[in-house]
Amino acid sequence: MKIAAICCTYKRPTLLAEAIECFVRQDYPAELRELIVLDDAGQYGNQRGEGWRVVSLPLRFRTLGEKRNASAALVSADVDAYCVWDDDDIYLPWHLSAAATALAAADYTIPTVIYSDKRNRLERKGNQYLFHGAWAFRREAFDRVCGYPFMQSGQDQGLLRRFKDAKLRRADPIQHDPRPSYVYRWYTAHSHHISALGKDGYERLGRIAAGRAATITPRWSQDWLALHAAASPAQTEESHEHSSAQ
Repeated sequence: MKIAAICCTYKRPTLLAEAIECFVRQDYPAELRELIVLDDAGQYGNQRGEGWRVVSLPLRFRTLGEKRNASAALVSADVDAYCVWDDDDIYLPWHLSAAATALAAADYTIPTVIYSDKRNRLERKGNQYLFHGAWAFRREAFDRVCGYPFMQSGQDQGLLRRFKDAKLRRADPIQHDPRPSYVYRWYTAHSHHISALGKDGYERLGRIAAGRAATITPRWSQDWLALHAAASPAQTEESHEHSSAQ
């Protein structure tokens, strides 16, 4: 199964470098994965790296739903599945492998356990239908429901409703690999979260100036694998999601 990680980014060059590094470190076969980064702040020149490429446009999409659909439309023709790849979150090296295993007998995946970044440690969180950055789905299923609805807040739950209405099969990657692979981050420097900007956050963010970014050099800001190793599996909370994609 070939998987495309689809990443929507906006005015987050430092965090994007970490998201790309997460992709480079994936243990899934290199020939069976690719990363498409779609920027609509006109902040970068189009760039390529080890299985990844950045497409930068000077005009912003009307809604995040439309932007996510556009990112999916940019993948290679032979891609079988999509994996959401939020630009400000962390994906540990087995994330794509766990998703691919779960998708072997399902149409979409949502993990029941994820990590939440607490600045100097990772905390396990229980999850049911939230944390869209951790989802994956078959291309056929995505096409069947006509992708994301054209909306900003709630486009992820809108896609889920379409999956449910079509009676598509859900799988849990945690049942195949008990290690959480997705790290949700709220405490990030030089980052603007839409949910923290209020109801019109998407529009307000568009008015924040963005300078031209230099060539992206993938790198991690800290040792996320060490934080994973130190996380206690006994600490699992109920989840409360904040939308962070842009």
